[in-house]
Amino acid sequence: MPVSPPRVLGVGAIGFASFNCIVGAGIFGLPAPIAALLGPAAVLGYLICTVLIGLVGLCLAECGSRVCAAGGTYAYASAAFGPVMAGIVGTMSWITNIAGSAAVANLWVDTLAAQWPSTAAPGARVGLLLAVYLALAVLNVRGARQGARASSVFAAAKLAPLLVIVVVGLFALHPANLHWTAVPSTQSLGEAAVLLFFAFCGVESGLTTSGEARDPARTVPRAILFACTLIAALYIGIQVVSQGVLGVALPHSSAPLVEVASSLLGPWGARLMIACIILSTLGYLVADLLCSPRALFALAERAQLPRSLAAVHPRFRTPHVAVGVHAALCALLAVSGSFRALALFTSSTVLVVYAVCCLGVLRLRALRIEQCGTPFIVPGGVLVPVAAAALVGFLFASLSRTELLATLGPVLISGLIYAFLDRRRSRRGTGTAVESTTPLNP
Repeated sequence: MPVSPPRVLGVGAIGFASFNCIVGAGIFGLPAPIAALLGPAAVLGYLICTVLIGLVGLCLAECGSRVCAAGGTYAYASAAFGPVMAGIVGTMSWITNIAGSAAVANLWVDTLAAQWPSTAAPGARVGLLLAVYLALAVLNVRGARQGARASSVFAAAKLAPLLVIVVVGLFALHPANLHWTAVPSTQSLGEAAVLLFFAFCGVESGLTTSGEARDPARTVPRAILFACTLIAALYIGIQVVSQGVLGVALPHSSAPLVEVASSLLGPWGARLMIACIILSTLGYLVADLLCSPRALFALAERAQLPRSLAAVHPRFRTPHVAVGVHAALCALLAVSGSFRALALFTSSTVLVVYAVCCLGVLRLRALRIEQCGTPFIVPGGVLVPVAAAALVGFLFASLSRTELLATLGPVLISGLIYAFLDRRRSRRGTGTAVESTTPLNP
């Protein structure tokens, strides 16, 4: 009988991992371009993304309470639609995570360079990126529990100063700066929502550890609710305070939260926010190295990628090969890419994953899949999954032709590859689902 991975992660570990994967870099710079698009009505863009992430979160919560296998969204797509769609989702999730991690790593190095110009030299930049990914890979090879603890510590470290800025700022903002001069157009709302969506992506990343969660039917929904509620309140508070404090200067700010902190707390407030950006980006990288290799491990475990990627360390019982490969690819892309390009690519590719998982809820219900006991059921019947899929479609419609091609190209290529592999296995009479025989260590 196959041995299941130890289930050692609770609501806090998964919730903070998702929080870390969401709050990485975007929110520190996005208040300015969102204000440029929507003016004082910028909060509408946040509300659209909050509703979307809330609906997607509910769908993911039900999926996670029905499917207990490792891999998060990959496992959900596999149970709902089979190996080909699972391969597409797993590949897109992994590509998204690599691009997102590389984007955040770029912002981390850029922030360091702004304070210590010597780190901007090409050699120093490459050395920093390689060093941080090597250190995080070693940490996560030593065990999921160590990675989860580090993720939670970084989450608390970056949450505290952001809350201080929001709370202090609410008492110092100027109401006139929040007065709407016009209602934004649908096109402007769509453009702002797509740009802003990068800051909301990541709730699904923490779920790749769900194969190691205690009581998934209870833990996963609560972790998602915790992460989504915290993110929505924090982001809206940050935008309102930024607009209320900076006013018409906000759209022209290159570092809006640093300027807000400086205005509220003086020079030491600016230094505090710079430290927060460094901790926040580093915390994102910590959480990504904990979560993303599990998706790669799940693909290899089911023979949709080379089996060597499903290997576990003989001492630490962790997917050390998957961790090492993911870290190496992230470092390579971080060295060669830029924050803005990688952020836009991340936002568009994750929409594919969300669409499949939202519709997957309906399929899991129809198949009566309940691997984790009594599942959490989203109220409203088909309303929430359909509404979530419709909002994803709205954001897709806001993408440019180039962005659509960049998104759908990998979907088509990976789909053809996995369909070919699935047909070849069928002819040989072998399945795709290969169970793990070696438990992953906490």
